[in-house]
Amino acid sequence: MIYIDSCVPIYAALDSGPRGKWSRALLQSIEKGDEPAVTAALTLDEFTYKVRKEEGVETSVEAGRALLMFPNLRFIPVDDGVLWKSLELVEEYGLYPRDSIHAGSAILQGIVTIVSVDKDFDIIPEIERKWMD
Repeated sequence: MIYIDSCVPIYAALDSGPRGKWSRALLQSIEKGDEPAVTAALTLDEFTYKVRKEEGVETSVEAGRALLMFPNLRFIPVDDGVLWKSLELVEEYGLYPRDSIHAGSAILQGIVTIVSVDKDFDIIPEIERKWMD
């Protein structure tokens, strides 16, 4: 099981270069069930915000619906347990709040692999970051 950071659907939707191609291939693998995946509810916020900035409100809503219905991708609620864990990660590693919410979500689910371009995750010993390998 892998945890996908919001950059994966963002690049898949908006990047026509290598990052977008790689992200689309990963999402196809998830869709087929070859790579079970989870992400936090926070990903929907980050994804639709970025699509809205680039493509407008209507497109962001359509993209958000598609992400929520994406096969074999489960959304983890960002509840008070995740938020408490995220604050621990901020305090211990100096992470930014959104990164700490993603990391806390993965850790509390027992997931050790985060797929992300963000090297800030590399400082967390419980997490292994994977990107375009």
